[in-house]
Amino acid sequence: MAESERDPNVSRRYRELGAEEPPRALDEAVLAASRRAAELHPAPLVPPTGRRRWYFPLAAAAVIVLSVALTWHMQHEERPDPDGVSLSEATQDRQAAPAAAAPAAKPAAEPRTMQRAMREEARTETPEKQLERIAELRQAGRHEEADRLLAEFRKRYPDYRISEEMLGKIERK
Repeated sequence: MAESERDPNVSRRYRELGAEEPPRALDEAVLAASRRAAELHPAPLVPPTGRRRWYFPLAAAAVIVLSVALTWHMQHEERPDPDGVSLSEATQDRQAAPAAAAPAAKPAAEPRTMQRAMREEARTETPEKQLERIAELRQAGRHEEADRLLAEFRKRYPDYRISEEMLGKIERK
């Protein structure tokens, strides 16, 4: 609607209505009550005393311990093994190793446990020691194991330079 199209009677009626506001006394009563409430209950500048004093530090310590334990568990227990065997399975095999040494143990479980034990030992040995182990397996005629360990060695140490003498000992002839 344009300025010229406004009805002067409607405008006059709006002006007669006046402003709808609460009474001034009510505003003053609300402001006075808020001031009294603020004066009576100031925010504490010191931590709570008594039994509640140790709740927050204890809760913080519990959260820290839980998060550290959970992180450690996820990193060490659920990490997959490069050979496709989880650490928990390897632990079960280590626990089964004493049983495998007993006379009543199943002979099929022993080579698998031995292979895993050899792989775990190979991970902690120096590269030179691992190459010596492969040469010993080759010399003993255990060529499949030597090939498998040599392949793992090359995956683990792709830039390791093997001497000509050691290559003659570890490679299949």
